[in-house]
Parts: sequence; structure tokens; C-alpha cells
Amino acid sequence: MKMTLRRALARAARPGYVVLLLLAMLAALVVRPVLAEQADAAASMGPRPVMTEIVSADPTRERAFPGTIEAKHEAQLAFQTIGRIAQLDVAPGDVVSEGDVLAVLDRVSLQEDVRAAEAALASARAEADFAEQSYSRTRALADRNIASQATVEQIEAQRNATAAQVIAAEADLAAARDALTYGNLTAPMDGVVLSTEVEAGAVVSAGTTVLTLAELSGREAVIDVPTEFLALLPQDAMFELRRHSGSEAPVQARLRLVEPVADDILRGRRLRLAIEGDEGAFRIGSLITATYAAESEPVITLPLSAITGGAAGGAQVWRVAEGSRVVHPVPVTLGVQIGDRIEIRGGIEVGDEVIVKGARSLEDGQTVGAREE
Repeated sequence: MKMTLRRALARAARPGYVVLLLLAMLAALVVRPVLAEQADAAASMGPRPVMTEIVSADPTRERAFPGTIEAKHEAQLAFQTIGRIAQLDVAPGDVVSEGDVLAVLDRVSLQEDVRAAEAALASARAEADFAEQSYSRTRALADRNIASQATVEQIEAQRNATAAQVIAAEADLAAARDALTYGNLTAPMDGVVLSTEVEAGAVVSAGTTVLTLAELSGREAVIDVPTEFLALLPQDAMFELRRHSGSEAPVQARLRLVEPVADDILRGRRLRLAIEGDEGAFRIGSLITATYAAESEPVITLPLSAITGGAAGGAQVWRVAEGSRVVHPVPVTLGVQIGDRIEIRGGIEVGDEVIVKGARSLEDGQTVGAREE
């Protein structure tokens, strides 16, 4: 014990130790007033401001989706025969009527096919006539025992073969004549040309798409939404359609179809909305914004950052009491996640003010400052 005390006294007597001790005492004298000054300033500023959100039943920024206007019925038109396109008199955007000629094949080659089929039929008929005469003569010789039965059977088989060739040649001629009538591509309905897939002079085969025609009557809106969003939608969900450029009143549209196949890249789902208002207000191909309009009960969503864990392990949010600016934890029931927000199915109501940033550093009964968005 004496040795330890003696060592401590000897260390304290060193000049360097004394200097360090004096510097530490001086720093304490300087820092203490500064800290007290900062504490007084913080007290004078009052409670810290917080980032909150007023609960709304229509968070439009999370339930509005871009889309386009498309025709309910589209037809991809093609020729029923092979040939070279001689005329293509329409372009995308042209409005056509039922029965209008849209494209024409080169009729010279089609007429040549008809003449060739007619010549083949004439040749087949000549051979069939000759075979029939040969059979008659051979049959007469056989009746007089001059021709053998084998010869008769051979001539009969030849007669039957030539008769079959006549039937085949007649079918070829009928097909060639039909192809000649298929040389004109006509509009099957009143519509607007959406696109042309080939140019004049191109050789197309039967079934090759020449152009796409959309029916004039009947239009619908097409939007893509996250897969999770489908959990919010009833079978007849209503949407409000607005043009990107324009201040006209929105047009109502009802969910008609949810396409069964998800997008390969975004993994979203495509919805088709039947327009219940004036379809003529939207042109095919125009851009629109579709906003989900809840008809029965409100759909409330909050940012994920507003959700914290409660004492019992459930989810909770921090609600700011109106007037007093005092916060209290409120248990909530969560629904589906939609992007960076989540559906709230119970616990809060429309109009409540909820902390959305810094919720994990709050205490029950704490007074917070002014609201910041």
C-alpha cells in the first residue's frame, strides 16, 4: 500500500503529468458553458418538428396508373392466297368503311394461274376421254374372246385414273378462280387502320398480316398495375379516366378484364376498363391516367416507414393528438403492400395525423413540433 501511494506521488510530481491535468481542467471550464448554452437554445426552440401525413381515403399518387386507349375489337387482315402486293392504298390513321378495298394483289400472276389450271383440266379431260374409248374397245374385244381379262382390267384401271385426274384438275381450277377473287383485301367492318405490316411490291403468302384494323365503335382503357394491387379491387371496380393534356371532367370506366398472364419483366398485371361515359372523348392510342375510385369503404394506405412494432408484437403507428401535439401509439391492422406503401384495414381513420419519419425514436406522451410534409 505504501509502495502504491509512493508511486502515485512520484508520478504526480512529473512536469508532464501536471501539464495534462491543467489542460483537462481548462477544457472542462470551457466546454461546460457551451453545453449549457446549447441546452438552453434547444429548450427555447421547443419540440422538434416532425414529418407526418394526414390520412386520406384517396391517395391518388399511389392509385393512379398511366395507360392508353385501345379498340375493343381489332382484326389483323391478310390475303388468303400467295401473291405480290400491287396496291396498298391506306396508311395508319386512315378511317375506312366496310367493303372498302384496302390492298390488291398482282392479278396478272393470278390470271396466269387460272389459265394454267384451265389447260391442265382440258388435258385431263382429253386423256380421260381417250381412256374411256380404249376401255370400250377392249371390252368389246373381250366379249368376243379376242382380248384377255388382264388387258381389260389394265385398261379399266387407266380409265379410272384419268377420271380422278379430271376431278383433281377441276378442283385446281376452282382454287385458282377463288384465288383470283381473293386478290382484293377488303375491310370487314367500319374502322381505323392502326398499322401496316408490309409495303407495296412485297410478296406475301396466305395468312401473312398485311395491316391491323380497329373497329370504330367500342373503345377501352388499358393500364398496368402491380400484382398486389389486385387484392384491393372488386370484380366491378370503378376507375376515373383523365387525359394527360386537358382539364375536362373525368370519365367513368369499369373493370372488364384482368389479363391472366403477368408481365415477364415488371411482373405486373394488365387491366382492361370498359368506358361507361362518352367513348368519343378519347382517341385510339391517346394517353390517359386511370385512378381507382373506391365506391363503398375507403382504402387507406401509409408509407412503410410509418409502421413500427408494438409492445405485444403487433404493428402500430404514432398518431398526433389534434391540438395538443402529443403522440400516442395506435395498434393497426395491416393489409396488402402496394409499392412502398401498405394498406391499413383498421386502427386509424380518415383525417388522423400520423408520424411517417422518425417513428422509432418517439415515446408515448411526447410532445412534437409543427407538421412538415
